[in-house]
Amino acid sequence: MGISTKWRGRVPVALLTAASLTVAGLAIGGASGVPQLEFLQPGHWVLNSALGKVFHVDGSTKRVNAEVAVPGADPGSLVVQSDTSGYVVGKGKVTEFGKSTLRVEGTTTAPTDDEVPVALQVAGGPYLVYRRAGKVVRLGTDHTPPISVDEPLGNPVATPDGTVWLHYTRSGRLCRLSPGTTAPSCPATVAGHTGGLTVVGEKPLFVDTTSDTVHLVEDSGLTRKKPIGTDVPDDAEVGPGDVAGLVPVLDRRGKLHLVDGSDLVGDRPAAETNTVPLEPGDYTGPLSTGSTVAVLDQRSGTLHTYDHTGGKHQKTPVPPERGTPRLSKGDDARVYVDSGEGKHVLVVDPEGKVTPVQVNSVHPPTSRSLLTPPTETTTPPTTTTTNPPPPVGREQPTTQEPPPAQQPTRRQQQTVQPPPPPVVPASPPGTPGNLQVAITSQVVDATVTWTAALDNGAPVTAYHVSWTRDDGSRPGSATVPGGGPLSYVIAGIWSGADVPFTVTVVAENSAGRGTPASARTVPQTPVKSITLSKGPSAADKCGRSDCYWMHVVVTGFEPNTRYNAYPKSTDTGYSNPGYGFTTEADGSEVFDQFYYFGTGHTVWVTIDGVESNRLEWR
Repeated sequence: MGISTKWRGRVPVALLTAASLTVAGLAIGGASGVPQLEFLQPGHWVLNSALGKVFHVDGSTKRVNAEVAVPGADPGSLVVQSDTSGYVVGKGKVTEFGKSTLRVEGTTTAPTDDEVPVALQVAGGPYLVYRRAGKVVRLGTDHTPPISVDEPLGNPVATPDGTVWLHYTRSGRLCRLSPGTTAPSCPATVAGHTGGLTVVGEKPLFVDTTSDTVHLVEDSGLTRKKPIGTDVPDDAEVGPGDVAGLVPVLDRRGKLHLVDGSDLVGDRPAAETNTVPLEPGDYTGPLSTGSTVAVLDQRSGTLHTYDHTGGKHQKTPVPPERGTPRLSKGDDARVYVDSGEGKHVLVVDPEGKVTPVQVNSVHPPTSRSLLTPPTETTTPPTTTTTNPPPPVGREQPTTQEPPPAQQPTRRQQQTVQPPPPPVVPASPPGTPGNLQVAITSQVVDATVTWTAALDNGAPVTAYHVSWTRDDGSRPGSATVPGGGPLSYVIAGIWSGADVPFTVTVVAENSAGRGTPASARTVPQTPVKSITLSKGPSAADKCGRSDCYWMHVVVTGFEPNTRYNAYPKSTDTGYSNPGYGFTTEADGSEVFDQFYYFGTGHTVWVTIDGVESNRLEWR
């Protein structure tokens, strides 16, 4: 293939396909058994459903070093974590435990009770993506409601800067959820095409399995692209991260394709796609450590690993247990395989070494928190010397005894305590942090969120929110209790007019109001978009069984406005007078028009100078 092993694309943020995530914190331990403080290497949380406990597996030492009892956890639950908490995610519920207490702290209801989500470990997260329900949940914040996209989602990915990318499988939109925001924005559309997102060299790519191409996804839309060079079926699974610049694509016909994506994000010359044959089986994955790619054969319960060339094939059996083994990726560049009941974990190191770990108890035993350092003893050890008795019947020489050691005085025995710190009077709070204003559609309210201000010696009793538009209209203010959710919804701040506005939030305690935080928001003008796909049968209209309507989805146009849509075709003999329609209040419209049966032709639709995607009629 001509691939240099010097390529080391950065490992993207961890993606778990209904699996556990990792934790980085503090642990107590040491080979000598003397408590000492050391950093816990990132690893992997797993639920042992037989014991009703979650365990933390240190990926570097291959040892279990923490456990939490979670009674009633659903078998097959995944475990994710934020900086301070862990979350056991099952069907219909999410159970939180503290990493400082290693105890369950509460249970909340999940957005759906029939789906285990995909989880993403990113800054500001973790995120749970319920693909079938079309909902995204950010854990670790009590005030952020689930994000609903109202259509199914493909496998999500995340770039190292914390941006989550979503593939809306019905409309074909490719959308990003930037850090600190509560609403996705959608710079690209792949309507009518199947495929999946991935990350190479910190950049998102879309592998189009309909046209067998790979596209770079940027803020301006789909830019650079290249052919895959081989036929990839529509149901192929695209790995969320690269292996030495190559995108692993699992072909369910028994193949693993390694597609070069590095030339789209850098200057390295393109390499041909390498196709690796797989043994007969039922595979899930693929996942990459950065230099090793792993797939799991559910039929035989076997883990298969390959290097970036498709060579150095290694097979490792998963211990047989009730339930389905699970393949997942940690943020330590390792891949983990949980056995069916979580009693065993296979750890795949970046270079490809596979190590089995038994998950049933902490080793070495400790009940200390992952976040709490030990109390160290500074008293030096005491050594007692005993003179042996003289031998019986022998006269002992007279020797001068050394003077007894001077005993410390009572004052010397007392521990000198430092003077108490001076009492500092309370002062007004600090500035609220991470002020964000989210706008989600053309006629909408604005959701304002922020993080807590420093109390400076007295509890924050209130946050005062005020807003004003640049044209002076619709000013207002509100007060949010200091102990409640740190968010506020401004109703009707922007109703279709492109008028910037400024939001200010200031904290108050018993000493007064602090320094305000402000954010000036310019509502984004909706991007006009036309999505074309093959619609329902139109046989009754044109008298042919292969005749179908064109399904047209229009978004981002002026509200309540009359437009004309015109179909186009590469068939030079095709003509159509067009179709007139009026947009809804949000500038959208959906219709089935322009029946067509010209198999092999390419068709598209234009409206007011805007062109849809081009669709090969099949």
